[in-house]
Amino acid sequence: MMFIRVAGLSLLLLALASAAPIRGQQVQDPYQIGSRRELMLDDFLFSSLEGKLSFRMHQPQLAEKVFEFDAPWEGSEALGIRLSGYAAMIQDAGRLRMYYASYYGLRLEPADDGQQFTGYSESSDGVHWNRPILDRIEFAGSGQNNILLNIKEAMGSHNFAPFIDQRPGVPASQRYKAVAGNGKTYAFVSADGLDWKRLSEEPILDGEEAAFDHYGAIRWGNNPGKERAILDSFNIAFWDPEQQHYALYFRAYLPCLDRDGKEITGIQRSVMRATSQDFIHWGNIEPIQFGEPRRLWKHELYTSMLKPYPRAPQLLIGTPMRMVPRRPFRGSSFGMSESALMYSRDGINFSLLEEPFIPPGRDVRNWAKHGQMTAWGMLQTAEDELSIYVQQHDHQPTTHLRRATLRTDGFVSLHAGAYPGGEALTRPLVFTGNRLEINAATSAAGSIQVTILDAENNQPIEGYEQSREFFGDQISHVIHWDNRNDIGQLAGRPIRLKFRLNAADIYSLKFFTE
Repeated sequence: MMFIRVAGLSLLLLALASAAPIRGQQVQDPYQIGSRRELMLDDFLFSSLEGKLSFRMHQPQLAEKVFEFDAPWEGSEALGIRLSGYAAMIQDAGRLRMYYASYYGLRLEPADDGQQFTGYSESSDGVHWNRPILDRIEFAGSGQNNILLNIKEAMGSHNFAPFIDQRPGVPASQRYKAVAGNGKTYAFVSADGLDWKRLSEEPILDGEEAAFDHYGAIRWGNNPGKERAILDSFNIAFWDPEQQHYALYFRAYLPCLDRDGKEITGIQRSVMRATSQDFIHWGNIEPIQFGEPRRLWKHELYTSMLKPYPRAPQLLIGTPMRMVPRRPFRGSSFGMSESALMYSRDGINFSLLEEPFIPPGRDVRNWAKHGQMTAWGMLQTAEDELSIYVQQHDHQPTTHLRRATLRTDGFVSLHAGAYPGGEALTRPLVFTGNRLEINAATSAAGSIQVTILDAENNQPIEGYEQSREFFGDQISHVIHWDNRNDIGQLAGRPIRLKFRLNAADIYSLKFFTE
């Protein structure tokens, strides 16, 4: 797959032959879509596209500043910079939570490694965030702050990354889990997201596992004991409901190719994965794959920011921070960065889009290390809106989080140009339910129509030859054929969908029961 820019738009060219089924399913077999929502990230659902059709990525729109890292413990006024970031966002019913790190002590003279903190904030709308007084950790002689953890008391809490465990049957005392650490990774659990304890005194990964040598993960040359150069970033874990295991995605320095194709070692930041059934014992340690050799300027990922997408949890979607190892534009940073977009259907094989998802933009203060790094976790702040949080002005006097908005499911769309647009034919599908819903938009002159075909003979099924024309912009539109929208009689039977699009975008589709 490849992106090109045409008339200011990013277009994903099709690579139909590369469409791969999930879980080892063969391409000619019907895809058991059931009632899953499928996003139009690529050609996975389709066997052919004709006419002016392509896959188009959509960049989030920057909105308001929502959080200033300006508390005394979040930076050093004497140094004139703020030292906070690595935010993690959690949606827990009507309450939105944010956890973030501060490295205050690392810039003191002399440095005080013990003054590294985890902060906590809450919001009801994703825009207005408050710092609750937790009275847990003293700073400058007072507990009147929102510091949740101090690395002195919670050893191993460096870059604390919490999540709500979605595994069925998880004990209430472990509903919240987290991973944290630097060079070694520790597991934490909590019942309420506030009172945390280590799940085990031993690290769940310590860098001595044989897989790291097997894949060429380097050791630091200037650290005491030459600890493995892993886990020194924002490393995240979660329950993967599709693969039925916990997955831990973390940073390691791995061999790669330079821009000219020459092999180099000890240079590139990349992402590895480990899996577990109990969150204590981990194995299957290996690098994630991109369908091509790792190479500089494309695959150098500082973070992964992966999570199952809540509306389609079989898809892992991440907004990694991609590094570009070039001379600093501002200050003494070691490069520049932007947020990218990547996704996977099996958790190990990823598509990483070359077009930036959130580029540095016109604000010169974002052309620096950690520029435009997203928080971990997107929040659904309205029916039609995802909120993505972007760290800006990193390691500067004005470091803050800015909200960016994206249409629900709106990462990539199946896009049709002006009339005549084109036709998209799905592979054979077997669904459950009695309705077909699309998330779609058209121009004023655009349209979308759907035909249901018998997958055995590719002929239209009587009564479903041509749907009513859809035009408009809706997150959830139910397709109608004449005066009916009930397709329950076709459930369990292999069918194909044929979409006719003119000046339109489809973002997702789903069969469901009404």
